[in-house]
Amino acid sequence: MASKEMESLKQIMQQMMAAGFAPKFDGSADAMQLRKVVQQAQDNMAEITGVSFIDDEFAGIESEISMPDDAKDDYIVVYIHGGGLICGNAKSSRGYASMLADECKRPVISFTYRLAPENKFPAMTNDSYDVYKAVTERYPDKPVYLIGESGGAYLCLAVAMMARDTGIKMPAGIVPYSPPIIFNDDIDRNFDGNKDFTVKPDSFVWLGGLAAESTEATRTEKYLNLTLDDYHDFCPVFLAWDESETLSVDSIWLTKAFEKAGVEYEAYSYPDCFHAFATTGRGTPESYEIMKNTVKFFDKHK
Repeated sequence: MASKEMESLKQIMQQMMAAGFAPKFDGSADAMQLRKVVQQAQDNMAEITGVSFIDDEFAGIESEISMPDDAKDDYIVVYIHGGGLICGNAKSSRGYASMLADECKRPVISFTYRLAPENKFPAMTNDSYDVYKAVTERYPDKPVYLIGESGGAYLCLAVAMMARDTGIKMPAGIVPYSPPIIFNDDIDRNFDGNKDFTVKPDSFVWLGGLAAESTEATRTEKYLNLTLDDYHDFCPVFLAWDESETLSVDSIWLTKAFEKAGVEYEAYSYPDCFHAFATTGRGTPESYEIMKNTVKFFDKHK
């Protein structure tokens, strides 16, 4: 059963969605309008006091570092924002990035990767990989973690695969909250108990059509269809999701793949929340528990 804070937040979100002030990924939205709605919602997220925002570039890509006043320097966190691969940028990530930086007391790097539909796969994966590689080159002696929600969670997984396959330094660990692992309907996400009011099963065919050159690409491109990997030699993973969200199917699939491959992982599922609720951070007991456990995960693998 969800907490009273979670229930209140869900009601507020549904009211905002009905009024057009919060995003709904149902496969019928206009991508540009949805981008505006997401931008407005993220702009309204409170920035944490005691955290400074430093403009930067990694691999020539616009980036921002959320730096807590009392930061430690023993590891680096790279936050890859969500938004279905069609929404978001470095600065719109400030609300969660600054909260995470304040919680873990380490710098958190966010960045602006190229978005669909203007840019097709592999633009977003290549940008994310290039930023990660540049971070490891600037900080060669520090562990680097990747964290993201939804589309950003997908990118965390893809970048870790690319790092392994190209032989560069692997992330110390990745934290994908509610990741999609495939952008078509080859996975059945219509299940009894699906209560997701933000992301509908049909939306992934739509998102795949925006992000990929073809439906065939969503099935055959390894870094777009993450079910094609066997997860050998993978880094530690921290998964978290809502049991009633559409993408719970994807997280469960990943736990089975990790078990088979012998990947070190932690998995946390919660009842009656919503898609990618983890980035609510300190806003609900459930999301704050995830945030605290995420920091423990960082500390464990540094």
